[in-house]
Amino acid sequence: MKRYPIPCGKKTIWLEIPDPIPVQWVESHEMTPVPDVKSAVEDALHHPIHSARLRDLVKPGQTVALIVTDITRQLPEETIVPPLLEELKQGGIRKKDITAVVATGTHRPNTPEELREKFGKIVDEISFINHNSYNKEELVSLGTTKSGIPLVFNRTVARADIRISTGVIETHLFAGYSGGVKSIAVGVAGEETIGATHNFQMMQETRLGIVEGNRFRSFLNEATRLLRLHFIVNVVQTGKKEVVKVVAGDPVEAFQEGVKVARNLYEVEIDRPGEIVVSGVSYPKSLDLYQATRAANVVVFGPQPVVTKGGVILIPAPCEDGCGHPGYCDIMKKAQDVDDIIAISREEGFAPGEQKALILARILKQARIVMTDCLLTEETLKGLYLESVPTLQEAFDRELKKNPKARVVLIPDGLLTLPILKEIR
Repeated sequence: MKRYPIPCGKKTIWLEIPDPIPVQWVESHEMTPVPDVKSAVEDALHHPIHSARLRDLVKPGQTVALIVTDITRQLPEETIVPPLLEELKQGGIRKKDITAVVATGTHRPNTPEELREKFGKIVDEISFINHNSYNKEELVSLGTTKSGIPLVFNRTVARADIRISTGVIETHLFAGYSGGVKSIAVGVAGEETIGATHNFQMMQETRLGIVEGNRFRSFLNEATRLLRLHFIVNVVQTGKKEVVKVVAGDPVEAFQEGVKVARNLYEVEIDRPGEIVVSGVSYPKSLDLYQATRAANVVVFGPQPVVTKGGVILIPAPCEDGCGHPGYCDIMKKAQDVDDIIAISREEGFAPGEQKALILARILKQARIVMTDCLLTEETLKGLYLESVPTLQEAFDRELKKNPKARVVLIPDGLLTLPILKEIR
């Protein structure tokens, strides 16, 4: 019997698997963390990619919108932001002219306690506001893209003289990799913009890890040509949230340099798909079902699925905050079956957040999803076409009993690691 550590929120579950069972352990590559994050940020700011230094981009008296990540993105902004503020100070920018805008997208607003936990004493030094994609009084329309996508953004961000963003570069279902201009074109966009880009058609043309030729990424770049993002500071992190790279400078060029590092870290070749796939979820993505089920994305939406047709994906996550965005739950509960969810998406479209119903439906066409160690009731999960078993061990044992010859794939970090079948390479 072998024991394997699988993250589940803030704890680790040890999964026992009999020795004869073929197991593929799929973990992101080893990469040495930077010795000191603050020094790495300062070095990136002093040597920006395809850009002048930030202090030379600004002028005294200008207003600055500093777009920062919300609580669902775990990166050390308490360490990243102070060097940014120092650069702005050297350029003559006063702290009273800086507003930190939390890029919530369609997520809930962050509480004052969460902001203090994430940003520390910075919350006492500059103004912080939560973006609200639904409040039209806080939004402004800037027209449409060439393809007709409405461009609606946070008013504070749009009116600022200078726009800067922080972010993390990691695998993303629509954007291929998150980071770069996504923080402004989605993070502080209005619901019309987000809804028009997170739909059935867009999803047919995107894949995890695919940036080049990505229609969604093309939209991001077009949007920020109309509402310029002047400068970014992005990080690449291990599954343990250790920073291995900091890039700063031009939002497109610096992002591309970061993606090179991210690919070497996250993309892992495997020999074959499995009938049973376990995909772990660490805090804070484990807080709600909306985020936690992203652990199934890497299993199905990479270049090729790494779970066999009719297989099962086991996801251990407590989901203390419940389902997350309620819209997708309502859609799934009203649908007749999984095919009906896909049909609704194709014919009617979804509001922001509701696209999760389509994502889950497409996954369920490939494999079952079993949530374990989850606080949501079995009845709630059943209404979303998901199964529930009290513990990961119990769920695994049940599946192995059904299929004693099952091949197993274990992905301890189901949010970052991108398994790729060797034949695809």
